[in-house]
Amino acid sequence: MATNKIEKASVSFVIGRQGGGIGIEVRPNHDTISALRGVQVGFELLNGFTQEQARKILDVLNENVIGLVVTTPSETKDDDKTQAASV
Repeated sequence: MATNKIEKASVSFVIGRQGGGIGIEVRPNHDTISALRGVQVGFELLNGFTQEQARKILDVLNENVIGLVVTTPSETKDDDKTQAASV
């Protein structure tokens, strides 16, 4: 039976450029979520957003969001046996 693996990391947010527009990037404070190793996560903002508007959103996120939670499927040993038997 498959179960879910839950991983958490504290994060902060920074303003970044995404395709010429302004975006907000998620920066994990530690590399503790295996599913996100080497992955960059960001939010693309609407065209026309100013640096000041992005800064307001950034401030709200950094003041109120304390972490990121990632849930991924995790197989048990019984699932490994079932998959091996079916091959």
